[in-house]
Amino acid sequence: MKKLILNKWLVVLVLLIVVVASAQQNANIASQRKVLEQQRKELLKKIQDTKKVLQETKNKQEKTLSDLKVISKQIENREKVINTVGDEIAILEKQITDQQQVITTLRDDMTRLKLDYGKSILGAYKQRNVYDKVLFIFSASSFNQAIKRIQYLNQLGDYRKHQADLILHTQKQITGILNELIAHKQEKQGLIVLKEAEKVELEEDKKEESAVLIKLQDKEKELKRALAENERAARKLNDAIADLIRKEIAEARRKEDERRKSKSNNNPAAPRATPTDKKTTPGELYLTPEAQKLSDDFENNIGKLPWPVERGVIAQKFGMQSHPTLKGVVVNNNGIDIQAQPGAPVRTVFKGVVRSIFSIPGMGKIVLINHGKYYTAYAKLASVNVKEGQEVSTREQIGTVMTSDENETEVHFEIWKVQTKQNPEVWLKQ
Repeated sequence: MKKLILNKWLVVLVLLIVVVASAQQNANIASQRKVLEQQRKELLKKIQDTKKVLQETKNKQEKTLSDLKVISKQIENREKVINTVGDEIAILEKQITDQQQVITTLRDDMTRLKLDYGKSILGAYKQRNVYDKVLFIFSASSFNQAIKRIQYLNQLGDYRKHQADLILHTQKQITGILNELIAHKQEKQGLIVLKEAEKVELEEDKKEESAVLIKLQDKEKELKRALAENERAARKLNDAIADLIRKEIAEARRKEDERRKSKSNNNPAAPRATPTDKKTTPGELYLTPEAQKLSDDFENNIGKLPWPVERGVIAQKFGMQSHPTLKGVVVNNNGIDIQAQPGAPVRTVFKGVVRSIFSIPGMGKIVLINHGKYYTAYAKLASVNVKEGQEVSTREQIGTVMTSDENETEVHFEIWKVQTKQNPEVWLKQ
């Protein structure tokens, strides 16, 4: 009897280990898959946004450099989707293999349980006469032995009941895992179909990219001229923003000096400024408590800011990059260029105050907004519907995107921290 009970608990322990290990592994795999699934959904959304932007230019006879950049971005996103789906399939395959192993283990345990249960039932059948049990108890040589025989019979009954419960529980475990296994196999098949569809789309995108690239390479002189014009416009924009910020720093310092001087004149006995007083260096912007809070709020939203257009694709990234068609040519971008649909509204990425509105040939209309020690610049606008000094809220429309003579519809967006240019992609919500 002790051996039977020991075997029962060994089976229970094995089942418990198998179920707990399987649950823990499934939880880890589910967490990994959730991350991959979210990445896939975000990439597919970007692809849909890119499609809508490209649809606007599909009927154009002449493809532009901006179109080439968007197509290249589309290819990049498709390759990421294919890789992500591949990772999801690999995780599902591992999950399916693990579940098959768990089912095999549970079925083996089920066989042992049924065998033990059969032996137990057979023994109970042989001892089915109640008088045999009574005789078994009363034939004990002592009272203590009789008590032990009663306990033995009770344990035997409990053992049979536990065996039956354990068999039912194991059957439920096997049924549940089998259902999960079927669902995972179906999901895997769906991902395989998606991956193959994306591969077909990828090949089409590459063909289009190659065709546009060949056409643009035939226009090398025009591209070089356009590049020179863009660089001149970018330098003018950079100088204009830097000059405006310098003036703002100087004005803020002047007001702070006046405040300190007035405070000192009103209270001659007050001590002069001490090292603990708030001071600013020549390149630092003095902030009022309200402006400091605005600045802190902006800073706390890194990676969370909305895009300056509701739907668009980054055609040119921040910093130094190789020109997509001109060999050996490197271009520098102080912000990012986002290709959008013609006439698309341009909106603020955070609350602030409009500091300046001006125009530069090649850059269209520009709006500079202050957010404490941070500034956001919105260039290549066709129209502006805000005024200097106006307070604006997050996602408030400030104008519309411009379409150039070359049929490029994009907004140029920059972020400055006082006089230091930031990478806008790091700040925008992806």
